[in-house]
Amino acid sequence: MNNRMISILIALLFAATAQAEWTKLENAVLQPNPSNDGDSFHVVANGKSYFFRLYFADCPETQDRLKERIDEQALVFGMNPKNVIKMGRVAEDFTRERLKVPFTVWTEWMDAMGDSQVQRFFAFVQDYEGQDLAQELVGSGMARAHGAQADHPEGPNRKTQWDILDRLQQKAKSQKLGCWDVKLK
Repeated sequence: MNNRMISILIALLFAATAQAEWTKLENAVLQPNPSNDGDSFHVVANGKSYFFRLYFADCPETQDRLKERIDEQALVFGMNPKNVIKMGRVAEDFTRERLKVPFTVWTEWMDAMGDSQVQRFFAFVQDYEGQDLAQELVGSGMARAHGAQADHPEGPNRKTQWDILDRLQQKAKSQKLGCWDVKLK
């Protein structure tokens, strides 16, 4: 393949990615699953099951087999690694509480990978009050602003969203909320 053909293929790939269509799943319901945690969870919408991962938010891990991630998160939050899983379960409970009644999911079906046999997709989630779940998690200290980003189809764009999350994270950190609590050191 010559350089011109490679350039055309790359341009087509970027064009296809830029034109990704968003799907809005209303009245979604959290589906109990052992792999659910604060930022990844199984959902039933329109009679189908899905596995989603939040854009912009990274909650502490809930499984001790992910030692490298636990060590990284402990370093980021400034906590003892043994408290990462504990706070991961608190974040999981937080998410379960916020999604206890039907909610809305926006996804463009971008693969969120992971080590599950079930395909996982990135998504924005609005809880029953219309609040962005990633913002709620970060604002309560249950997550850090981190990870894949996208422009929300109804706003805000990724830069604005990042600015919002950064402010929420700084506030949670200064108020020692959730994972930023000094008692977790």
